[in-house]
Amino acid sequence: MKQIRWLVFLSGLIFLASCSFSGAKNACPKGDVVYLGDIEDVEVINMSCISKDGILRIFVEVENTKKSERTLAYRFDWLNEEGLLLGDEEAWKPVYFYSKEIKTIRSTAPNWLATDAKFLIKE
Repeated sequence: MKQIRWLVFLSGLIFLASCSFSGAKNACPKGDVVYLGDIEDVEVINMSCISKDGILRIFVEVENTKKSERTLAYRFDWLNEEGLLLGDEEAWKPVYFYSKEIKTIRSTAPNWLATDAKFLIKE
């Protein structure tokens, strides 16, 4: 009887552990960051991906380490399993930073074929 309780307990523990990992944020498979131009005072702190309903979502934390405000532009290149670009290039999107500000930039893949992304940032 103790063995059955022990097995039920272990199977429940394994089930809960597997549930806690599904849908959790993690590092993107490659998660490349590409700086275009001389952008010394901007730092990508973290880049994480989550797959929800089969669609990849990405979160990038960017910090302006400068003591003044600045405007940058960014875009994502969505890649399939083979590392090939999916669809057309996205348009550049402007983002305004205050001094020492950290912003989280979010985006969603264009379709379920995207398995990774490149984050491009320019002045």
